[in-house]
Amino acid sequence: MENRPNEKAHLWTDEERYRVLVEHVSDWIWEVDEKGIYTYASPRVKDILGYEPCEVIGKTPFDLMEPGEALRIGSIFEYHVVNKLPIKSLENINLHRDGHEVILETSGSPIIDDDGNCIGYRGMDRDITLRKQNERRQQQLLEIIEASPDFIATLDTEGNSLYFNPSARKMLGISEEQTGSQTAKQRWVNETIEHYGIPTAIANGHWKGETSILKSDGKEVPVSQMIVAHKSENGSVEFLSTIAHDITERKELERVIEYQAYYDALTKLPNRHSLYKKISEIMFENLKAAVLFIDLDNFKDINDRFGHETGDRILISTAEQIKKCAGEIPFVCRYGGDEFIVILEHIDDEFAVKEEARRILNALQKPVLLNGHIFQVTGSIGISMFPDDGTDVVTLINKADHAMYQIKRDGKNNYTGSF
Repeated sequence: MENRPNEKAHLWTDEERYRVLVEHVSDWIWEVDEKGIYTYASPRVKDILGYEPCEVIGKTPFDLMEPGEALRIGSIFEYHVVNKLPIKSLENINLHRDGHEVILETSGSPIIDDDGNCIGYRGMDRDITLRKQNERRQQQLLEIIEASPDFIATLDTEGNSLYFNPSARKMLGISEEQTGSQTAKQRWVNETIEHYGIPTAIANGHWKGETSILKSDGKEVPVSQMIVAHKSENGSVEFLSTIAHDITERKELERVIEYQAYYDALTKLPNRHSLYKKISEIMFENLKAAVLFIDLDNFKDINDRFGHETGDRILISTAEQIKKCAGEIPFVCRYGGDEFIVILEHIDDEFAVKEEARRILNALQKPVLLNGHIFQVTGSIGISMFPDDGTDVVTLINKADHAMYQIKRDGKNNYTGSF
């Protein structure tokens, strides 16, 4: 009899330990009867749903849910009670005391009496709201990635592909099963990516630049691409991801803009911007060169009498004649209106310049048939020499221009310069 008090004290200690354990775990421990009415709720319910344990006792889980969710979970609970089944990781949406939704994961075991009847459940609820939100965000991101028209992929640090989204697979001409193939890797992991993009991303966390992806038909697609390094908690790179945007249209637009900036829309010849650039290059290289300033004679009369459309067609024909006459090497540009400039490089003597001027004058005099009319155009040419007549663009053009006007005054259809 003397040992019984010690046994009771030992039992009390075990119960106390159990109570402390239950009340301090992060999950909400509960007990309900066969109707689902709470008969016990651990203090954790306050942190999860905002209710004191005493406020929950006497209620059911369904009282803490929207009607639709209560009906769904109620039928599941009834089925488990009837069949005396354990509840395993049942996800359900509850309402916090302040009204916001809390997603719980419920697990419980049936309480069976001596007669084999289910008289309730003991279990726990775990707050998985944050986890489900993260899963939802990840699913949304995956849906966006799968639907994106951009090339999106993941790869290891060696450049071996781990995943391609549908747009990337379509661009590479591969199936989902060919994701890790060498063919897929070779079509987009080019020298820029392999030797600069991936190492830079690993070293700095990311890399961004312009490169190209080889399509299955052999066509290169220009892309603006970014590679991002994804690191573990210890700082080591686990894998890389990349997104590449097709910039074919942008590149084409850039080419058009550049062409418009440096070429004449009517004659397709280089314009005065190209001319200034060309002369600057000649000066930089200190090459001996001649500037031939050509102005068509009486062109205004043709425009006034036959209209600008006819005038434009004559300008186009004139540009073709000058370019054909000048050959492949000389630079020919439309300076503006009916003015053209030819640049002759590597000039050894004045004779070569004069010979070229005579050839151009002869070419201009070839008859042009337009709308039943025959037009015979002549031109006046003024010539300046680099570096003898000037060492800057403006001076050279002005001297050639003045020489040209001298020919205009002296009768036209000729050439002159400071020979």
